[in-house]
Amino acid sequence: ATDSSVTNIAEDQKTSPAPKVLIYNFHVTNRCASCVAIEKGIQKTLDTYYVEEVKSGRIALKTLNVDDEENAAIAEKYQAFGSSLFLTRVFQGKETTTDFTGTGFKFAKNKSEKFVELLKAEIDKLLK
Repeated sequence: ATDSSVTNIAEDQKTSPAPKVLIYNFHVTNRCASCVAIEKGIQKTLDTYYVEEVKSGRIALKTLNVDDEENAAIAEKYQAFGSSLFLTRVFQGKETTTDFTGTGFKFAKNKSEKFVELLKAEIDKLLK
């Protein structure tokens, strides 16, 4: 099965003048402390800096369990077989993806402010 809201964003983007950012936060059923910290850091970043962009659909967050059969196709697309974080810029029908997994695991749990700062910088870059 596909996630129709994400597909619709990608389809809408083919005619949209501004880039959109899709944030895919993949996790397994039994989540570790780092996975939970990554999700909290993403939410804090969006709530602090991108309320309007999220509201308008310019930024979309998808938190997906890779163990759920319904997420198999999107997990396969991103080669996400465990905890993973990807930022995808969609602009003029093209997708460019940044693997942010390493940064998430390095900073989200013990240096959350640094994680928020780095995530914000990456999102800002992708929105241009």
